[in-house]
Amino acid sequence: MPNYHLGFTSHMEVMFRNPEDMNHWFNCFCSALYKTDSVCYAESTMSDHNHNCTRTKQPGELIRIARDSYTKYFNNKYSRKGPLGEKGVYVVEIEGLNHFLAELTYTLRNSVHHGIISSPFEYQYSSVNCYFMKQLGKAPYSGILLTPDEIQRVLPRRAEYDSKWKMGEDGVFLRESVIDITAVETSFGTARAFNYYMGRKSSEEWKKEQMEDGSPLPPVTLESFERGLRKKGPSEESFAKMLRNESARTPVFRITDLDLCHIIDTEYIPQFSCESVYHLSEWQKQQIANELLRKYHPGHSQLRRCLII
Repeated sequence: MPNYHLGFTSHMEVMFRNPEDMNHWFNCFCSALYKTDSVCYAESTMSDHNHNCTRTKQPGELIRIARDSYTKYFNNKYSRKGPLGEKGVYVVEIEGLNHFLAELTYTLRNSVHHGIISSPFEYQYSSVNCYFMKQLGKAPYSGILLTPDEIQRVLPRRAEYDSKWKMGEDGVFLRESVIDITAVETSFGTARAFNYYMGRKSSEEWKKEQMEDGSPLPPVTLESFERGLRKKGPSEESFAKMLRNESARTPVFRITDLDLCHIIDTEYIPQFSCESVYHLSEWQKQQIANELLRKYHPGHSQLRRCLII
């Protein structure tokens, strides 16, 4: 069964507004993995896009099932209609060990490239902390596990899952029970090598190593990784900023999309007695935008996708 790097995105609006949305998406993705007999090696979800490295015979169908289920949840929660995110799926076949390692690394470091955090291990909505747990001193989940009946009540209707998967009391499948950890650890070899890749700078050396695989597929780079996912790829300035973020000691953004959406949804939406951000008038959005700019100094593109302007 072939391996793929898969992704989808949304430029115009945030698809995941809070931790509940992030967690619900992961459950939908897990159910889609099971329905398509697929296996995930690594995944990372940002507010407006998702990356995952997966073994599957049905890459398009896998993402379609997960997105359809999640969109129903999102539309119902926010009184919204229509498809969510941009059409299509970013699909890159993975062939060769160095190609696989590059795809895994870029996926797991995605939050660093976007300036959300300074170390991939800080990011919650990624599988990065599932690997080499014992060697890296990370404790396994020790909370309450839900019973099969309780899991069924948490999941969307008709959702399916592997009986070996575990779900914590927060209602989210444990990544360490879903992700193919063995395949990833075997590919990196050691915890030391894994740590090295998580902090390794992007360079031409990555290309040379992938070409040693002898694969006809083009090498993956940060540039191809980002531009392939987005119809309108990042500008040279944005791309250069991603490279700088690899060396940043502190997050670049003063406020994350999730934090900004939380402020909008809990502080401003009630003031206007609206069901959700999708029911604000353009005038109301502008009033909120002005206050957010004054208080938190978000970027204009960040405001646009969080307020759906």
